[in-house]
Amino acid sequence: MAVPARSGPLRSHNAFLLTRLFVTPPRLLARQRYPVLLGLLMGAAFGLWNLIATKLDPMAEDTPVALLLFYGPMFVIWGLAGFAASRRSGRVLDGAKVGATVAFVTFVVYVLTQFVRVNLFLDALTQRSDWQNLMARFQNSGYQSLRWYVNYVGLTGAPFKILVASLIGAGTGLVGGAIGILGRREPGRVLR
Repeated sequence: MAVPARSGPLRSHNAFLLTRLFVTPPRLLARQRYPVLLGLLMGAAFGLWNLIATKLDPMAEDTPVALLLFYGPMFVIWGLAGFAASRRSGRVLDGAKVGATVAFVTFVVYVLTQFVRVNLFLDALTQRSDWQNLMARFQNSGYQSLRWYVNYVGLTGAPFKILVASLIGAGTGLVGGAIGILGRREPGRVLR
């Protein structure tokens, strides 16, 4: 005996929900992939930049100007990603979401490259003045291996760094998104 199919508004509502939850249109999937791909590329590029800079000059100090030159372009790209997303969708919040997503993925990859950097250049980095506080904490930590201690500190600090980067990405994406909305024209709208 066959079970009769439900009909009416409840059936159509459930079908709509199931479609929205489990069947994502290909165009939407492609749009959701772009921020992740951009974040992967950025994280790898900035991580590689930092590895090369450390190889060339391991004693270079992290001055405010050096930090601005390194992180400034990263923040601008996050804002531009938010600009593009809001411009495309017409919603400012999409800019913040995309900025946060790109920043999150960027910093996950970037933090991983920092573990490579620290382990490759540990001997040279310990001589830097900005590492002296870390070296003093190592002496009082009870750890036998500096390498283990530095990796432990990096691992425990990573979630906070990724959170802060994601918040900055959301902020720059929101600003970029707001700017993107300003000049956006609605399709079919006649300007006077």
